[in-house]
Amino acid sequence: MPVAWLIIARSVQIAASILLAGIFAFEVVTLGPARRARSDDLNDLERQFFKLALWGLLAVLLSALIWFSLEVKSISGSSFAKAFSGPAWRTLLFETEFGLVWQVRLGLTAVTFALAALTLIKEQLQRPFLPVLLLLSVVLLVSLAWISHAAATRAQPLGLLGDALHLCAAGVWIGGLAPVAIFLTRARASFTLGDCAAPVLKRFSTLSLGCVIVLAVSGFSNSWLLVGSIHALFTTRYGWRLLFKIMLFGILVGFGARNRFVVKTKLLNAPAKLRLLARLRRNVICETCLGVAVVIIVACLGIMPPARHP
Repeated sequence: MPVAWLIIARSVQIAASILLAGIFAFEVVTLGPARRARSDDLNDLERQFFKLALWGLLAVLLSALIWFSLEVKSISGSSFAKAFSGPAWRTLLFETEFGLVWQVRLGLTAVTFALAALTLIKEQLQRPFLPVLLLLSVVLLVSLAWISHAAATRAQPLGLLGDALHLCAAGVWIGGLAPVAIFLTRARASFTLGDCAAPVLKRFSTLSLGCVIVLAVSGFSNSWLLVGSIHALFTTRYGWRLLFKIMLFGILVGFGARNRFVVKTKLLNAPAKLRLLARLRRNVICETCLGVAVVIIVACLGIMPPARHP
């Protein structure tokens, strides 16, 4: 049971961190064309994004507490009550790299939550605070690289850099899928947002293409550092799960390519915009589900010894 709970906590922590970066990246970078036509529909959409971000931050906090508790129980080898009544939690929190990263993440989570809540209450603070929230969410996401296998196995700096780039690209693309789905839902019901749909989606598609390239290059680099050989990729449990992740990534890329070269091309020209928006929304939801599956596999890989370092 602790292993299952650890996988769940890791999955929620990674997914929520990716979602936060995706929400604020979508608002700052992708939503630009819609901001030119300022409307109540856009204000409602952005309020929905901020509410989703606050829920994501709560998920980060809760999963962090569960993950930390499970690690304390693991190093103490006793029940939760005994583990937290002794010195184990202090040792983990104040004398390990994991604990240092966790202190940083908890601080970032608290600051980001406060700024997001303040921006939700006072909308006039949205413009100046959005870049700050994006920066905080990216730092929160990238900090996961310092508790990854690349950090634990003392891999070359290339490993940490690859992990950081991998997480950033995943945050912008995979994390941005939920905001895109929400935007498409609103665009079907709003004339103003519907008119902005084509340029917004085109911008997100272009951004996603760059993220796919970064994910492919950094993923290959990380895989080589942690697996080490083609033989290990096909003969170890770690390698099999990594292959499954690569397969899901390939399907994700296929969905993205279909959206970019088929659906969005028609959206720029076709009068049947509502039907195409609904079709695109279904594709984005499928992509989101695949992204969640990839995150769960990443969480499983995180508790397994890499094939190169059994």
